[in-house]
Amino acid sequence: MWFGQADSKLAKAVGGVGGDAAGDPAGGAAGGGRGDVAGGLGRRAAPGIADDSLERAAAGLAAYLLIPRRDAWAKALMAPGCFVAAACSTGHFGGWTRFVVLWLVLEVLINQARYQWNDIAGVDADQRHPEADARSRLPVGATPQARRRSIGLSWLTAAARILAALAVGWLTGLTGQVLVLVGAVFAIAGAYEWLRASGSRHWTSGRVVAVWLAVGLGYLVRGALGLSVGGLAWGSAAMVATLVCLGAFGIMFVLLTWALEATSYCTADGDSRWHARPELAAKPHLAALLRHLGEPPDADGLPPGAGRSCGGGRVLRGVGRSCAGDRVLRGGSRLFAPWNLALLAASASAGVSGAALARPHAVGMAAAAAWIVAGVAGLAGGVVLARRRSTRGRWAAAACWVLVVAAAGLVGRPGLPAVAGLPWLVVTGLYCTFCGWSYRDLVAASPGRQRLRRA
Repeated sequence: MWFGQADSKLAKAVGGVGGDAAGDPAGGAAGGGRGDVAGGLGRRAAPGIADDSLERAAAGLAAYLLIPRRDAWAKALMAPGCFVAAACSTGHFGGWTRFVVLWLVLEVLINQARYQWNDIAGVDADQRHPEADARSRLPVGATPQARRRSIGLSWLTAAARILAALAVGWLTGLTGQVLVLVGAVFAIAGAYEWLRASGSRHWTSGRVVAVWLAVGLGYLVRGALGLSVGGLAWGSAAMVATLVCLGAFGIMFVLLTWALEATSYCTADGDSRWHARPELAAKPHLAALLRHLGEPPDADGLPPGAGRSCGGGRVLRGVGRSCAGDRVLRGGSRLFAPWNLALLAASASAGVSGAALARPHAVGMAAAAAWIVAGVAGLAGGVVLARRRSTRGRWAAAACWVLVVAAAGLVGRPGLPAVAGLPWLVVTGLYCTFCGWSYRDLVAASPGRQRLRRA
């Protein structure tokens, strides 16, 4: 509730203090209304409330402009992980200073500017999000003037970030590489925003799938930075397999996030039937994931709510609770659910990536055979994981199967056998974690976000 509304309601609730003569000016100054019974009390209360609200709003906007997406820390770790893996494989650690500069430019300047563009483009949808208060998105205030100011400042700081990135590149002699990073990030961002622009054209199943695939491209930029500076050749098997793995991993990561987020747009009634809020209609790329989820858990003690049937049924109005706290993936999902297909692709390529990064001594057909064995082992492990129906079963399967993937990597007679199973373990570890979470758990685990309110 914004301070003008709060003061107006306070003025009307106080009752007869100060009389009508004081009431009109007090109401006009404090609450934007008549304030015909508030008198001087409304006039005295307003400045403190207003100042406090303005300070909180200014602090929130300043924190956002400083680091728009504090919850993106996990993605930021991808490039360093790739650099370390590649450098261990090639023995080329000499480029670490160049990597650190480029990594900070990418994550602190370029990607944060890209996030600001995303938040500006989706500002209306973000404001209508059922859990908007808990999400770290652009705060725009309650008035048109505050909205224009916040958006303008966000555009200004985004442009300043890009200029700062170019300046760092020029000062460090890395202008060409910074330009490549800027071009790659914003070319991908432009394609993604064009696909998601709701007013441009009708959403088809092909467009939904295109959005799902586009989200993996940004992970390629992060991975390519770490792998290339770490010394991997662009045409090498390790480079190709790892980039394929990163793209599939990114798609899996985002689709699991979106599947959980889609539940926040739903309520459940007393018969455990799920109903979607009207806001979900504006996000078909989220709504399309709901049908791949298992049966929702039973609900009880439902507070008031309303919604539209997730299954396309008739409009219902009645009682319901938010589904954002439901761990809908814990009981498993269909093998061919979109995130499971991405898991299979990431698992297979992770097996090949691990075998190729482990400094194999096998060459020619022997090396190719080793990569095929590792890829099959990784794929089989992904199938086993996707078919588990409990959290413990998934973690147990991952812990056991990583040994199988690592053993498959030994076929290539690696110089670094410990590396062979690591890419597969990272992929499946994240999958197991997300399958045990609800959307509320996901948000609570993200730095810079508030814990979601219970509904």
